[in-house]
Amino acid sequence: MDDLIISYLSSRKTSVKRKRIVKYVLKSFAGSESTTKSGVKDQLKMLIEAGRIACDDTGLYYLLKSPSNLPLKRPAPPQPSPPSSIRQKKTKTKPSSNLPDIRYILAPMVGASELPFRLLCRKYGATIAYTPMISSARFCLPAEEAYREEQFQTNAADRPLVAHFSANNPSEMAAAAKIVESRCDAIDLNLGCPQRVAYVGHYGSYLLDDKDRKLVLSIVRETVKAVSIPIFVKIRLLDTIEKTVTLVSQLKDAGASLVAIHARYRASFERDGAGARDGPAMLDQVKVIKERFPAFPIISNGNIITFDDCTANLKLTKADGVMSAEGILNNPGLFVDSISDPERRATLKAFASDKINLALEYLDLLKDHPATMRTVAFHTRRILKEPLTEYQLIDDVINAESVEEVRSLVLKCRKYKQDPTLFKFDSEKAAKAKAALEKKRHEEGKRKRYEDRMKRKAKREGKSLDHYLNIGAELPTLKTIASLKTLTKEKQLAIWNVSHGQHCMTYHLSPSGCPRDRACAFLHCDVGGANELVASDEVAG
Repeated sequence: MDDLIISYLSSRKTSVKRKRIVKYVLKSFAGSESTTKSGVKDQLKMLIEAGRIACDDTGLYYLLKSPSNLPLKRPAPPQPSPPSSIRQKKTKTKPSSNLPDIRYILAPMVGASELPFRLLCRKYGATIAYTPMISSARFCLPAEEAYREEQFQTNAADRPLVAHFSANNPSEMAAAAKIVESRCDAIDLNLGCPQRVAYVGHYGSYLLDDKDRKLVLSIVRETVKAVSIPIFVKIRLLDTIEKTVTLVSQLKDAGASLVAIHARYRASFERDGAGARDGPAMLDQVKVIKERFPAFPIISNGNIITFDDCTANLKLTKADGVMSAEGILNNPGLFVDSISDPERRATLKAFASDKINLALEYLDLLKDHPATMRTVAFHTRRILKEPLTEYQLIDDVINAESVEEVRSLVLKCRKYKQDPTLFKFDSEKAAKAKAALEKKRHEEGKRKRYEDRMKRKAKREGKSLDHYLNIGAELPTLKTIASLKTLTKEKQLAIWNVSHGQHCMTYHLSPSGCPRDRACAFLHCDVGGANELVASDEVAG
């Protein structure tokens, strides 16, 4: 407990009231009957007596920055043993000395960590990059060659590379890993995706419950046996530090060579609390976890916008590397200060200081490595959010039909920046953009409003909150969809509503997909095997 308190105080820029410390510790040890308010207060007194912390006249606690602030001489805390129901024989972990440079990492991002963006980030200091999340169930199907070619694109300059898969079946994960083994440097299992489709498809962070622990460890062990390259796992924080420590220990024993921790709590179905991207990452918990596993590679993910954030993160957590998603989307040159050669670092840093240069360089990479227009528009908007907004060009980028059209808009930004007198604010265009944004937000909120209604109905009737949302949530298989396409629309609808009513029938059966896109109140999920879904709109998980 003392390490947790010290870590918490060290992460705070100001002094902290006792009740906040007590609340934080009790939350971290939720479920532990031995941790009480009085126990935390006694621990604070011990730390004051030991000269590690102090309390001022106003009752605020702070960390002492003196030689006395050293760890108390006590045995290292014992590693928690997993419940007997999931205690497994250790699998030999591939040596960490075989790992590539894991110091500065481009995170896996659906629709965003594609090949051209990976190449751009590598040039500016990223030492290793992850692919977007790939469905292992669909990837390993013999008939899905087109899906494999679309989802796993790489070249000789794209190394070291981590292939990032979602999975809920050990044999499918192992089979997918074997397909890419010779073209990447590690395989990663996604245990962090918080999206609704991950809940329905039963993967990502929804595999972190105790009831799925045997399955998760089986996936890791089978994949370790199947390939000769290291197996990584990306997780979120569990409800308490001790539970997360237990999970990391079990993954290590199952053969994982590295664990990346997105330092936010796993999402619940109700989406209450600090799930998804809500609030700052809890890096103090990563620090405690790393202290428990000093020789095992731990990656810290969260709270990184600038390179100074990377330095502060590593200093606090003592992690073996940092991973960025949101920060590097805004600035692909985020890691440029990590480049060791001073002349090259200075040259690239000067070039990247103008984000218009970065956007144009990304567009140039698309000549040899095409991406969807949705992805192109997404990256351009993220890199150049400020000038595109200032010059009223955001919607023009979103509606662009070609890379060259996007390029012309980026060059227009440069022209306006060089000579501000050329830009004339269009009040009519601004009014239309505001109205369109409000309509978009309303339309995209349809699914959430529907889910909220169903949860309220279930609560009134004393049922589990996901009761009605599980009706019609059965995943359509490729065979089912192929069969339905041979029937009349009336028969399609009748069959669909029985088992698949939560999913968008138009999305699956129409050649052009669903025109409502994200405004649709039904689930849009790509079908793979019998138990698999893929989130199409999640960016960073």
